[in-house]
Amino acid sequence: MSTINWLFEVNFVIFSVFLALFLTELMGGVLLLLAYDRAKAKVLPYIVPIWEVTGTFAAFWVVTSDFAYPNMLIPVADLFGGLIVVFLILIVARNASISFAELITKRGWVDERKLYQAYGLATLLIGVVVLVALSAIVSGAGVDLSNLSFSLGSWLANPGSALYVLGAVVIAVGLAPVFYGFDELRRVTLPVTAVGVLVEAGALYLYASSFLSAYFLIPAVLTILPALLFQSRQTAPIVSHKLVFAVVAVVIVFSLSYLVYPTAFNGGITVDAVTTTGPMVGAYYVLSAVGAVFVGSLMALYLVAVQRSLRARPAPPSPPATAASNSPNP
Repeated sequence: MSTINWLFEVNFVIFSVFLALFLTELMGGVLLLLAYDRAKAKVLPYIVPIWEVTGTFAAFWVVTSDFAYPNMLIPVADLFGGLIVVFLILIVARNASISFAELITKRGWVDERKLYQAYGLATLLIGVVVLVALSAIVSGAGVDLSNLSFSLGSWLANPGSALYVLGAVVIAVGLAPVFYGFDELRRVTLPVTAVGVLVEAGALYLYASSFLSAYFLIPAVLTILPALLFQSRQTAPIVSHKLVFAVVAVVIVFSLSYLVYPTAFNGGITVDAVTTTGPMVGAYYVLSAVGAVFVGSLMALYLVAVQRSLRARPAPPSPPATAASNSPNP
């Protein structure tokens, strides 16, 4: 194996794109849950149909992972079987709610608002499940590699676990107004995001002090920077640009790769030892290149198109004058 494990690097780039897209969905779901009426005009044009693109990238990552780590998929499925079942149930709920929301305006007690908020809740819960699995892969908390088992109770007993999930959720809440250009919440984005980064740093330190190395400064600074730039009306449109924000999010996720490489599960598995070799390597690179060109290019075009459509959207009309204001003075 070469000094740089290119199979891991390429696979982690694909994973970073998938996770960045999912996080933008999660942020939209949070806004739909907290302020549906005020947020829907900016959130809905993006998440419909980006949720399908996210699913496509997830499938793309699973396929490339099968090529990169062919001996690991079944053990990982055994390890996180319970989480995977919950994840799949929530995926069905997410996809069903948003699919019907696109078609249903009002059908008795079911309306567009309830369905989109159900989508937002399912997406948020999916995020929690994914974060639990990622934190276990990073820290080894709750994981017994000898028996390929995962205990949620043991995971919760680790003081860093709950903080890991909480920090990520707080960051998503803090950056949601940035990505969707929600000016009403401009002032809270920076302090909330900064708190989320601090909580995440504390979680990593509790997992292992080595996780909180100089490498952590890269994702920490890049996470706070969009919230900081959003405070100025001159720089806010830059960081709120869908493609710009997505690229920054991909870089942030990719910069966290040091948490799982060269070893995952806090030293439990050496990544180079489980990476595929031989003819599969060539097939992996071909598959990754073709997928990146097609899916990546179309995703970039979509993000630019959404940004332009939101800019071209006319401002909401001012409320009509009241009868009293239009009546002649006595």
